[in-house]
Amino acid sequence: MTAISALLYKTFMTYSKFRVKTPIKSFRDLEVYQEATKLSAQLFNLKIPEKYQSEELNVELGTLKENSKLITKFIVESYNDKFTQIGLASKKLELAAQTANMIVAKLDFLNALVEDQEWRDMMAGILKRYQRLKMRTLNLKRAWERVFQK
Repeated sequence: MTAISALLYKTFMTYSKFRVKTPIKSFRDLEVYQEATKLSAQLFNLKIPEKYQSEELNVELGTLKENSKLITKFIVESYNDKFTQIGLASKKLELAAQTANMIVAKLDFLNALVEDQEWRDMMAGILKRYQRLKMRTLNLKRAWERVFQK
């Protein structure tokens, strides 16, 4: 084993215990919930540039805003279900991740239609955060399944 592969093995393979950064007293303490709420609020403040305004784009943006609220809803419901019905809680976190994926697709669609560079730069940041949110949601699902499986 080379020195680099030994270091990688030590770093990634021997870390078996997950530690919570802060105590979790409610769903509001979950980082994934906090990030989903911030992203949803950012989408609600989003406006299509005046030059590209149309009824169809505003409808798409409205659907996007409604979908963003669903993610926080699924996270809250799964937090409440994790102690009694871990299977149901896992499915709700999967729905949250799927919804984040749908939002990414809709944002890509809007990004393709609006050819404003400032808009695209802002959308690139939101897209990255939603992709990270999806991964963190799935990581939370796996962690809960490890801890709460009977």
